[in-house]
Amino acid sequence: MRNSAGRAELSRLATAVTRYGVWARVIDDGSPYLRVSNPESEAAVEDVFCEARAHDHAFIASFGVYLGNSESIDLTAGKVAWLVGATPE
Repeated sequence: MRNSAGRAELSRLATAVTRYGVWARVIDDGSPYLRVSNPESEAAVEDVFCEARAHDHAFIASFGVYLGNSESIDLTAGKVAWLVGATPE
């Protein structure tokens, strides 16, 4: 994956997930990733990685679970928000 492409997709996801009242920022540490945290809880933090695929980019949770792809940003944002406790379901 080109870092710039992955960073752009992570930035799109960051914009979408902040609508849930969480903090999100792209970290450029070698390979970029998105750190999402719930300001209501010190422990509710998730890092989301981006992998290039044949026709899109996949978003992967820090524990290896597929969360969605670049074609489903809003749905993926909801899943990430749920992971950090910002949504009830």
